[in-house]
Amino acid sequence: MENKRYKILLVEDDRLDQMAFKRLVKDENLPYDYTIAGSVTQAKHILNAEKFDIIFIDYLLGDGTAFDILDSIAATPSVFATGTGSEELAVKAMKAGASDYLIKDPARNYLKVLPEVVENAIRHKKAEEELKKYQEKLVELVNERTEELAEEKELLAVTLSSMADAVVAVDADNRIMLLNKAAEQITGWQFREAKGRPVDEVIKICNEQTRQPAESPIDRVLESRKLETGTEHDILISRLGREYPVSATAAPIRKNDGNMTGIVMVFRDVSQQREIDRMKSDFISSVSHELRTPLTSIKAYAETMLCDKNMSDQTKYEFLQIINEESDRLTNLINGILEISKIESGTIEIVRARVKAADVLKRGAEELRHVAEKKHITLKCDIENNLPEFLGDENKIRSMITNLVTNAIKFTPENGAITVSAKMCNDELVVKVSDTGMGIPKDDLNKIFGRFYRVHRPGKQIQGTGLGLAIVREIVLRHDGRIDVESEIDKGSSFTVYLPVSPQTASALPK
Repeated sequence: MENKRYKILLVEDDRLDQMAFKRLVKDENLPYDYTIAGSVTQAKHILNAEKFDIIFIDYLLGDGTAFDILDSIAATPSVFATGTGSEELAVKAMKAGASDYLIKDPARNYLKVLPEVVENAIRHKKAEEELKKYQEKLVELVNERTEELAEEKELLAVTLSSMADAVVAVDADNRIMLLNKAAEQITGWQFREAKGRPVDEVIKICNEQTRQPAESPIDRVLESRKLETGTEHDILISRLGREYPVSATAAPIRKNDGNMTGIVMVFRDVSQQREIDRMKSDFISSVSHELRTPLTSIKAYAETMLCDKNMSDQTKYEFLQIINEESDRLTNLINGILEISKIESGTIEIVRARVKAADVLKRGAEELRHVAEKKHITLKCDIENNLPEFLGDENKIRSMITNLVTNAIKFTPENGAITVSAKMCNDELVVKVSDTGMGIPKDDLNKIFGRFYRVHRPGKQIQGTGLGLAIVREIVLRHDGRIDVESEIDKGSSFTVYLPVSPQTASALPK
């Protein structure tokens, strides 16, 4: 993005959030000229008089909600903020026109990602405008050149073949008369084979949720005689049966006299965008569940202790142990969310110092021994005592090993085994965590380190946020290392971390 100042309207009735926003702008020296509105009424008054590059709106306001404002600012990028963490509310906001949404947290760490969110929202808006202009230009070009198609054929073919978006044009009888290279790749049809065929034989669009055939934008253009778009659930099924989530737009091709002579459809593969949306949705759902479960348990045991005044000390002790464990579970979840938030915002820091590898790895693994024993899982540590010291962040290395062991415990059934080993090999510290658990499908191995990614396991889905391995990978990369995984379904998995060790550099540090 070009370096420029942005005019921002913050609609927020919480004075502490207002102060935190002002402090962020000042401390980070952000290029923002901002105006603050403390209510829906004030925001509408300001919007009637001024234009803004982006609007940041809190959901609950004193005299209404963000939805009272979203309806009137469709042309301006907006970011929706809520402290409820409701997936339904976030989806509703996005459908109402919000460019993005943020989940508030008590420490207001969500503001740290605001600069990136602002850039993304404005970039997305510009991309939409450019795409709209591009599609409008394409339709205009096809309309103007229909009668001159024979003379312009070579030039048009070159232009269309270089486009990243797929383009399909049909004649008045709904038969294929143009298919560019991008369309050939996604449909599995060569133009020479598809030319003259009914479009329904070549372009097969279904609803991703119902799996039933969906009405193509081309069919709708035949009825409306105007530009039509597909739905957010459209998938295109190629000739070979492969499925592509697509975003499609179709428009009539008209002669100078206004008569429609055909239809052109532009569509693009939005698999990555749909996957991001799905992961965000899964993440919100998972976090809600992961928070609700320990909170429910804590509340139940606490209420029982308060109501039963004659409870024995032994029972109280057992209840308090459970409350303590559930509190630790909450703490770990929140720490994971904060850690991934730092990664997302680029603020994660590695504080390098002398690290005693053997001590840190053993402590990290031993902390989880009681968790493994509860599931009757054998936890074995095979960590060499003479491992050299190296330069690294002790807390991050400890987080790395605890995340890997926690993951192994989660996916290993009762009476299983986990082995944590560490040794030196060719100036590298090799740390391996192996288990006898469920294993990971081959198709998921290259995805499991992605943020929010969780392996789909029909019939035995295990709750989680999909953050642990993303955090591990980031820690390893920040230590200039690498991580590999080997797995076999129902036999277990092995995660191996390779960290470069330079004893000479470490020995130069002050003790």
